[in-house]
Amino acid sequence: FAQVGFKQNADYVTSLGRLVASRYADGLFPQFCRAEDGRIYNLTAKSELIYQFVECLTQAVECYKQRMDWLTSKSRQIFGVILEQCITIVLDFSDILKGEINLCQGALTMVFQEQVAHITKFNIIWVSQEPMKWRDHATTVTEQSIAAAISWLEKLTFKPMTMHRVRCLDALMEAGKDQTIESVYYFVVGDIPEESKELLLQRASEIPCPVCTVSFNARGEATIAFLKDLSAKTHGRFHAFAERTGYIEFPEFPTKDGDSVITWKLKGKLPPGAGVREDVYLIWREMEEACSTLAQVQRLVALIDN
Repeated sequence: FAQVGFKQNADYVTSLGRLVASRYADGLFPQFCRAEDGRIYNLTAKSELIYQFVECLTQAVECYKQRMDWLTSKSRQIFGVILEQCITIVLDFSDILKGEINLCQGALTMVFQEQVAHITKFNIIWVSQEPMKWRDHATTVTEQSIAAAISWLEKLTFKPMTMHRVRCLDALMEAGKDQTIESVYYFVVGDIPEESKELLLQRASEIPCPVCTVSFNARGEATIAFLKDLSAKTHGRFHAFAERTGYIEFPEFPTKDGDSVITWKLKGKLPPGAGVREDVYLIWREMEEACSTLAQVQRLVALIDN
């Protein structure tokens, strides 16, 4: 409010370099009462300046809304946001159900096309009897390498496995051997057996880079809590997604009219125990503050116009 007026009580005004006692200004200026603290301000700004504030704040709110929509749509709703330039994605489908196979393949295809396609290097490791690597080391991102990775994914045979503890740990340790990567993304479908969790937490510190965990269709909150702990222990990030209905159809490529965005928003959700995404919460908090300030400035406009 220092740019549009001054408090009714005596206060130091920086532009004047001295205290100003506004009690002598009764009746000279329009007055505004701030809702949060009840302080009364005498308005000295011209209406043109306040209209500029309204325009700037309106644009800021719209930008926050667009950012929120972007964060919660398409592959970012499924996988979170990939921040690093060189990554390895570890796929753990040990607990996958038959009806989830096409769903997971479609979801990961969207991640490759929308996010991995814009980084520098990537690799994929599949949790199996022996860790199955798509490439020996992270490879450069090109249209051809993205297409090859999607084709490789489509040819994998997914089925539930036993001895999950050793297999998933081996895959994560193998991913950590590649010194060119900045982060491992551990994509887990379903749950992780209780007997596996303690060993994973004990050995995760041996992985020399952060492990970002992504939970897909977790069956219970215990898996969510574990993956949160695992990512925190390795200085990574956590993300979770759960389908709302039995099946979701994915277009081969994102549609121009944004149908895929609407599909995910209608049928996707955060699973119980996942909590609010930190990036979404921070944007929401900034947007709420901007909306509150905009509402106050709009009241100033109404006051001046009257």
